Amino acid sequence: MNPKDSLAEKTGVVVFSRIFTTFVELGTVIALTRLLVETDFAIITFLLLIYETAKYVATLGFPDSVFYFFERVAKDTRTGFAYMTCAIMGATGTLAWLVMTLFAFFVPDFLSKWSADDIALTQSLLPIMALVVLLEVPTWPISNIMLAADRQKDASWYQLFNGVAMFSALVLPTFMGYSIDVAIYALLIVSVIRFFISFYWVWKILPPYEKRPDRALMKEQIAFSVPIGISALVARINRYADKFIVSYFLAAETFAIYAVGAQEIPIVRVIPFAVGSVLISRFVQFHKDDMREELKSLWYKGIEKVSLIVLPLTMFFIAVGTDYVTLLFGDTYSAAALPFQIYTITVLIRVTNYGSILQAFGDTKGILKMSLNLMVLKISLGIAFTIWFGIIGTAVSSVLAHGINWILYLRRIGTHMSIPWYEVLPFPSYLRILGVSSGVAALIWVLKTWVFPLTGLVALSISLVLYLVLFIVIGRMTGIISASDLTYLKDWFRLKFLF
Repeated sequence: MNPKDSLAEKTGVVVFSRIFTTFVELGTVIALTRLLVETDFAIITFLLLIYETAKYVATLGFPDSVFYFFERVAKDTRTGFAYMTCAIMGATGTLAWLVMTLFAFFVPDFLSKWSADDIALTQSLLPIMALVVLLEVPTWPISNIMLAADRQKDASWYQLFNGVAMFSALVLPTFMGYSIDVAIYALLIVSVIRFFISFYWVWKILPPYEKRPDRALMKEQIAFSVPIGISALVARINRYADKFIVSYFLAAETFAIYAVGAQEIPIVRVIPFAVGSVLISRFVQFHKDDMREELKSLWYKGIEKVSLIVLPLTMFFIAVGTDYVTLLFGDTYSAAALPFQIYTITVLIRVTNYGSILQAFGDTKGILKMSLNLMVLKISLGIAFTIWFGIIGTAVSSVLAHGINWILYLRRIGTHMSIPWYEVLPFPSYLRILGVSSGVAALIWVLKTWVFPLTGLVALSISLVLYLVLFIVIGRMTGIISASDLTYLKDWFRLKFLF
């Protein structure tokens, strides 16, 4: 396969996997909000919050290190390297299991604003979620191992399997009328099945085990992975910090509403991170060969292409936020619409994985520093704004924190690329895309609100079709969308990389 085609296919697979995972997470939330009362939804959301955080504590950057090391180790050592990575994560998963189990004793103090019954149920189910983490963490690098071994189709199907399994475990028991503790036990059973299927799958696709990696490679992998992993962990805490703050300071019902309002938009947020994780190897090569202009060109091109998807869809969801929230989650959660619209503003700056370019320059300390800056900003602003203004203030504090940290990120990247911070992003093309997106979104809002005041699925469907048509037409007229962009998008929607 042509290297360029292979890179495009890998990018498509990673983007598809991340988008599919996001849709599964959103679908799970939609189903649970429809099937459960607010307090039960708050409990299961809090359990998943702890589960996700612990899982990222355990990964410590080792899954991402697969892409960096796989091409650097000898071919007869790659299978051993893959097994070594999973074994390391088995050890870190055990540590995460222990931390989660111990945290269960502190649940009553942390959720002091919740009712006694809700606290007791949450406390009893947390050790079960800890077992889920213990079983899942060792399998976390497997998708990346498949991609590194050029098994894109296997990686796609593996992600499909994981997403469907988790959705089924959480939703089917509640749909059948069982309580949420049955759903958590079902998730544990699925984790056991996934553990054995995952390693059988890897055993089938990798060549026979030939040579054990030496200890020097393990030390090098640890040295590479831990700083990135800590940064990823801090980034994950940043993602959940506002939810932890709301769960601590406010009642379970309010936490449930904010958890809905802080949902990520399907497709939009995952794309830049997926593209960045694939392009990093090319960034590293350009930097190694001192090809600065080529690196900058690829960096710009990636941002421009991602912006064509992220910016218009983000503006669309802001414009139709009320219809989107009430349609998916019901009138019970209508109060989540405004926090959702405010929270979504942060996505406008996520047109690339900023950490990927710092990794290319070897600045893993910079990634950690930026993540720590954001964490301090989100926690300090989040606590104050939540106490003063409730969940609206929480959403506003998130936008402010991300905006400040964005400028700091651009300044640091600019130092490495030897350019001013305002040239780190291709702002002329970014602003053209944002301008067209905002104009079309404003027109859609006016039509939907004042000219054709429709609501529900009809309003959302008509608005989306009209928005996309107008954006594509104006985009082609203004030159921000090329014919090749539309061709690639069509092939991707046909899922050609799966077959």
